[in-house]
Amino acid sequence: MSFLKRLVTWWNGQTLGTQLFTSRHGVKVGKDDQGNVYYQTRDGKRRWVIYNGEAEASRVPPEWHGWLHHSWDQPPTEAPLNIRKT
Repeated sequence: MSFLKRLVTWWNGQTLGTQLFTSRHGVKVGKDDQGNVYYQTRDGKRRWVIYNGEAEASRVPPEWHGWLHHSWDQPPTEAPLNIRKT
């Protein structure tokens, strides 16, 4: 049953198609505090996240959100953001 569940549901982690694409084309870039894992293609044109648990976009921290949307080139693992305290 879990194989069928992974095949057709996208909100319970990665689907089988995402897992195949990630294994063939993905390069692991990093992991955040919540256990989400971030990938990009070898040429760096596509970026995505594999959620740890339920797929909820609000669980992506701001530093990773900016990297996912190509706001900056280097991931937070290589160039951490300077967070100002107010």
